[in-house]
Amino acid sequence: MRDGSGCFACGQKNPIGLRLRFITEDDGVRAEFTAGPQYQGYEGVLHGGIVAAALDDAMAQLFHLRGQETLTAKLEIRFRQEAPVGRPLVVSARVVGQRMRLFTAEAVLALPDGTRLAEAKGTFVRGT
Repeated sequence: MRDGSGCFACGQKNPIGLRLRFITEDDGVRAEFTAGPQYQGYEGVLHGGIVAAALDDAMAQLFHLRGQETLTAKLEIRFRQEAPVGRPLVVSARVVGQRMRLFTAEAVLALPDGTRLAEAKGTFVRGT
């Protein structure tokens, strides 16, 4: 398995990354983080690309934590509300299907009270 310590989303050695720390929870994964103003688009609003990175990485972690290397083949995002910077956020994901070398997953970015800010569906292909 390749080294992911420099990953923008979850790499703990990336000095400008989000440094998400995922834990397994029930049938999925979860990470809590607070994004600083360096990740904003409009003032006080988390940039959509950062939201996408967090959602994509949450789904990828479903497989990584099982020792399976995958690559994102397709990513669909539904932005529901602005995600704030400087406030705690929760990103979670779960596997919803598998067909041969393809896996499908869903992820949610939410406030700690459960308010959904963005949702994603992804297709992942198992690496060689």
